[in-house]
Amino acid sequence: MYQLKTIARVAVGAAIALATIPLQAQSSTVFATGLVNPSKVILGPAGTLLVSEVGTTPSSGRISVITSAGVRRTLIDGLPSGVGTNGADGPNGIVLDGNTLYVAIGEGDELAAGAAAGTQVPNPKGPSSLILNTVLQINFSQAVDGITSGFTLKADDQITLADGDAVTLTNGDAGGKATVSILASFRNRPDATVIYKNSHPYGLIKIPGDATHLYMTNAGLNSVVTIDTQTGHARTAVKIPAQKNNGTTGAPVIDAVPDSIRVYGDKLLVTLLTGFPFFAGNSKVLSVDPATGQITTFIDNLNSSIDIVWRARPLARPVFYVLEYSANFLAGGPGRVKVFNTTEPTILVDDLKAPTSMALDAAAGKLYITSRADGTVLLVDIGN
Repeated sequence: MYQLKTIARVAVGAAIALATIPLQAQSSTVFATGLVNPSKVILGPAGTLLVSEVGTTPSSGRISVITSAGVRRTLIDGLPSGVGTNGADGPNGIVLDGNTLYVAIGEGDELAAGAAAGTQVPNPKGPSSLILNTVLQINFSQAVDGITSGFTLKADDQITLADGDAVTLTNGDAGGKATVSILASFRNRPDATVIYKNSHPYGLIKIPGDATHLYMTNAGLNSVVTIDTQTGHARTAVKIPAQKNNGTTGAPVIDAVPDSIRVYGDKLLVTLLTGFPFFAGNSKVLSVDPATGQITTFIDNLNSSIDIVWRARPLARPVFYVLEYSANFLAGGPGRVKVFNTTEPTILVDDLKAPTSMALDAAAGKLYITSRADGTVLLVDIGN
């Protein structure tokens, strides 16, 4: 089972005035196959998609390019990955800025289960990579849609990166190069309750017009982090507090577990998966002001929300698509996409198998969804 942490009413915030646009439930089709535990998907140049994939063995993470015809090819592999206390983890959030790709690398196998239940300690065998818990910067010599032969990061390259130097990779393309460096690093933190609280770089976004900053969700430390792309300085911009448990059992508050992060005007939309006991209705979407750190509830009463995208419409309010990893997490229910464009949400597509991320091509009327369980990208036609 996919985990961000230890993963074992409908009220829309005042910021949203929803337009009434009739929708019918849609079916999804398989657009691309051959992915390995896909984590995040974004739109690439010339109709392509970029997908981050989490390997289940050391240094088997990769980034794939999917063509407009649904054909997958490797962009770069050999990225840090591993299986720790929170399941398989590795490349997660990705941002493409011109020919520069930023990749949030998760905690992997840095931690192991402690002697007491619910605790975790540094992996006594050592982590499988020295560059887990980082954001990598990869500068390609050409646009990614033109790269036909993939690059490979080797074990010695990871050591060089850990020592603070960049590495330049070559591939089969004439003169093709990829220069990799560590932009920012993060650490797990000592904790009185669990011994070590895991850091978990997960969602990653760049605000259009802001040339020098990335925003990252840390799903382990429950925060939104600002990263200076010029200096690599990472600063905790917002600490997301524990959330009220609306369920009938368990502690009165639960972990926030922020996962995806999106830009909405001058605000950031952050989905909260939430932690144990995973009751339906505990999940939500927050609106975060990156300038002031102010947090407000944007959409409430969700079930394990893991992503959100939105679509502007002429002469109407935006439409919001919320991806739920599971409609009933405790019962192992499938995932779904809920649409908020009327006074009551509707289901766009359901019966999704461990969905993790969405990419919206609004101009083409296409919504892409990664399915971690079967290694596919699904396509839903949402119309123009």
